[in-house]
Amino acid sequence: MLIAEPAPARVVDPAADRIMERVCEQLKSAPAFTVRADISYDDVLKSGLKVQYHRSNEVVLDRPNHLRIDSESDKGRRTLLYDGQTVTVFDPDLNMYVRTPAPDTIDATLDKVVDYGVAVPLEDLMRIEPCAWLNEEVTEGYYGGWHYMDGRYVHHLLFRVAAADFQLWVEGGEVPVMRKVIIEYREREGAPRYEALLSDWNLRPSVKESDFAFTPPAGADRIEFRAAYDTGKGDRP
Repeated sequence: MLIAEPAPARVVDPAADRIMERVCEQLKSAPAFTVRADISYDDVLKSGLKVQYHRSNEVVLDRPNHLRIDSESDKGRRTLLYDGQTVTVFDPDLNMYVRTPAPDTIDATLDKVVDYGVAVPLEDLMRIEPCAWLNEEVTEGYYGGWHYMDGRYVHHLLFRVAAADFQLWVEGGEVPVMRKVIIEYREREGAPRYEALLSDWNLRPSVKESDFAFTPPAGADRIEFRAAYDTGKGDRP
């Protein structure tokens, strides 16, 4: 009879846990928020060399079922719009869009578009339980200290999950927010890194229904969601 190996013990500094719980509760309780994410990520070539790409995301979230993400990157532009009934991904460079009926929650819609192969950076922050990974996946966590970043001192936190190491910089105060995230995928070939700088947080934004609506521009081509993403033509990470 095979005996299952015991799960590794969870060793997390209570200070790191408390800070992340405050951040997560702030996001979870916000009926809406906007944030800018400036992202860089590695692509490891067959030769072992790393190529770093960049993208910027402007996120507008209005719970329970509205989301907009405007992206610009080395590989082009893209807008994702979810209005509670449909989800649309528009490529303005190709003047092409895909649209499909969507579930009635942000979580279920994120699951759907990710299943289609659409990259949604930092999607965990948009979910109703934004830090579920903290309790479900983290095996180690440490408080790194009170460190300087961009003109201010912030909390520096370190976490480990099965296949990756996280560093997070969190601004304290009455409204604690993440300012920077680094993920190192240590078990992938070349240990690629992912980094996001988070700015312009607004946890009480003024949003309108029209922010999430999509009217195809003149001459725009509509194609099938599955066809676009199965061929790899739709996603621009």
